[in-house]
Amino acid sequence: MPSEEIQEIVDRIASKLQRSVIIDDPNVKLLYSSAHFGDEDPVRVDAILKRRANSKAIGHVLAQGVASWPRAGVIPSNAELGMQARICVPVRWRGELLALIMVMDPDGSFTMAEMAEISGIAEQVAPLLADELSVADETSEQAVLDLVSQEPTVRRRALTEVASTRTAEDFALVTAIWLAIPETSSDASQAHVNVAMRSAFTLPTPVGVRRQLAAVDKRTAVLLLGSAKPVKVRAHAERMLTRVHDLSSGRFRAVAGIGPAVTGLDRAFETAELAALASRATDAGLKGSTTTWEELGPYGPLMRIPHDQLGPRALPAEVQRLLEVDGDRQLAVTLRAFLDAGGSAPTASAALNIHRTTLYYRLSRIEELTGYDLSDGRVRLTMHLGLTLMDLLPDVRHM
Repeated sequence: MPSEEIQEIVDRIASKLQRSVIIDDPNVKLLYSSAHFGDEDPVRVDAILKRRANSKAIGHVLAQGVASWPRAGVIPSNAELGMQARICVPVRWRGELLALIMVMDPDGSFTMAEMAEISGIAEQVAPLLADELSVADETSEQAVLDLVSQEPTVRRRALTEVASTRTAEDFALVTAIWLAIPETSSDASQAHVNVAMRSAFTLPTPVGVRRQLAAVDKRTAVLLLGSAKPVKVRAHAERMLTRVHDLSSGRFRAVAGIGPAVTGLDRAFETAELAALASRATDAGLKGSTTTWEELGPYGPLMRIPHDQLGPRALPAEVQRLLEVDGDRQLAVTLRAFLDAGGSAPTASAALNIHRTTLYYRLSRIEELTGYDLSDGRVRLTMHLGLTLMDLLPDVRHM
């Protein structure tokens, strides 16, 4: 329940400063607001009506690094968003960010004395907010991370913690969504990433979901959805990515993987592991921004190869030999199309837009240059596996 004492403080300081004042949580979701004093902008009005600003406005705020600010600062205006400048003061309790106090300052007239006063208000409401927010979720984020750990002893300890609540009753089936911020997205603070991902957890769950458990771990996040029957979660995963994208303000991007439904929280680690592998495949560019484990097909087992083991030496000797004699990769492309077509010459030649005679010539050329017999089933399997693995090795594929 909102605190009357905090609301009185907000109203009092707003009246004294004759400026609109609000308190947002770290996800920039509205907690408390004062009356307006003619200084409101479209973003502020929208936030009051919907209890939350639009995602792009929130992204603009987070992009300033407010989650790690040690003291008050200025959120610059953004004409594209219809957003005027405002003063932002972090509210911390024992080092933890509890909230953000926002005070409208469209003309930059905020004085140092007013800045000191609003900073004092932050110190005043900090313990009150700490009490208000002290009722935490039944299951901690660490417990969620432990549930999907690869260590059996860690999982057992987490299951014991969950068993002390009634949470497990809602997880007859468990489906995992795994979000990841690729390493190429480096222009973002960890605090910004955390807020964006946790905000995605607040979206309405898919129909049929009884409960969710979620946790963020550095640049990845896992969401466990509990249901009695299988549920469709792709659209939800895509909405989560949209939310993260909007909040990123262009500083990072996310990909998502979806694991298969499994029975019970004791097997949550299985769906989470496969969801993580699926997200890794999207990061590698093999699929779109969202994919399921089932859609990976032959890439699934290949994704289990540790990233640091992926390189030219991971390819079978037969494929390495082919690449040695195939400088422009024409023969490799031809053989891949032939094998993808299940050995059907008409299908392969149509896919390559070449005459069937040309296809046969190239296949015979491969046998001549490598010394391998393409009528041998084992050779075909090895070649097909290696050429598929090359999809994970763009540097090799284009060298």
